[in-house]
Amino acid sequence: MKLTAFLIIVLIMSLFWFSASNDLISNGEEYLHFNQFSMRFQGTDVVITVSYDMDMFSSIYISLLGTHNLEPAIENLFYDFENFEVLEIGRNNAVVFVKDVSRKNDEYYLYDAHDLNGTVDMLTMVFPDGSSQSFMDASSTEPTFYYV
Repeated sequence: MKLTAFLIIVLIMSLFWFSASNDLISNGEEYLHFNQFSMRFQGTDVVITVSYDMDMFSSIYISLLGTHNLEPAIENLFYDFENFEVLEIGRNNAVVFVKDVSRKNDEYYLYDAHDLNGTVDMLTMVFPDGSSQSFMDASSTEPTFYYV
């Protein structure tokens, strides 16, 4: 019984040590694998849903200490975007809102490309009319336009 209690204490201390040093989730590519990046355009704004997988140790860490510890890795993926807010972070996905990412030009919205700090297996751009474009192994978003 004393050995079990000791091992639990050591495990908890090591997890807090990783948390304090912020080394566990330092690079999105290293501990997170980004599967899907879905952009839903809404006027000049966009709502982005990112789906990801974690390695086993990161998954245990997040189970014990919460998904808020993924926020730096998610924010790191969006380093080239301005005016974004992480709305929700779950075990396998996150939702991000980006304000004023497109600009209005007469009857079109124009969207410029943005680099991602990592590679996404499938990037899908969903436009207000319901049409979409998908890109494999994307490390940036694609420039595009869509109707007002």
